[in-house]
Amino acid sequence: MKLPFGFFALLLIFAILDTQSNGQTLPGSLSFSVSGAFGNGVNESSNSLLYADNNLTNGYNSGMDLQDAPASLNPTGPTGSAAFQWGQASTYSDYSHSSALWFSPIAANNVVAGQYFNIGSLFYRNGTIKSNTGASAVDLTLNLSFSSPSSIAPVSAVYTSDLINSTNSNDPVASADIVSLRNLAAPLDFTDAAGNRYYLELTFQVDQDTMDGTLSTQEEFRVFEGGQGRADLLGRFTTTPGVMAVPEPSAALLGLVGSLLFFRRKR
Repeated sequence: MKLPFGFFALLLIFAILDTQSNGQTLPGSLSFSVSGAFGNGVNESSNSLLYADNNLTNGYNSGMDLQDAPASLNPTGPTGSAAFQWGQASTYSDYSHSSALWFSPIAANNVVAGQYFNIGSLFYRNGTIKSNTGASAVDLTLNLSFSSPSSIAPVSAVYTSDLINSTNSNDPVASADIVSLRNLAAPLDFTDAAGNRYYLELTFQVDQDTMDGTLSTQEEFRVFEGGQGRADLLGRFTTTPGVMAVPEPSAALLGLVGSLLFFRRKR
């Protein structure tokens, strides 16, 4: 018997709905703790020196340079904090230290899909290192453990950062090094009512006191040579990554995403 075209179309619809039902629907309100881990550092050469410590609660691994480490992460850090260090310090510099990143998490409460929330802070020490001893990229994995609703299994999202080392010159802006997010969103196993997949979108938080807003973009974190800086990280659960949400009046500052807080170069 020849089956009508509509029969096959109906089968296709059922197959799509069955595929979409495999993902959990994201609840309306979420509370969770956050932990971070650095990994998959990419060596510049065989002379590269890379160190990662993804558990700062008991102090740091041997070999970590804690010069100008964030006060809240030295000598120990809270649960979920992590550090990554790259490069051999140059002996011909007035700031002879390796470069480093620190992540400090912030627990989130009553998070609603589509709204921004603070997921943690990224600290950056722009050291002066010898050529070919550093890293060109590193992953930051964010692990979310839910307390409400507690029935949701933990999820992880991975964000790759390119570590762009600029050639040093007499121009401090041109010499500024960059941490650049390669992917601004990571897929999650959650869906909305229509079966659309959710993503955890990540971006740097605005600060109107930024020293030079022209140095900042949505995905780039720049720090002057021999200086330190901090960027607060905003997260958002969304089915449309890259499409900016309209902020509530009390959160209008978030609509200006694209700048960072910089600390002046140490003198």
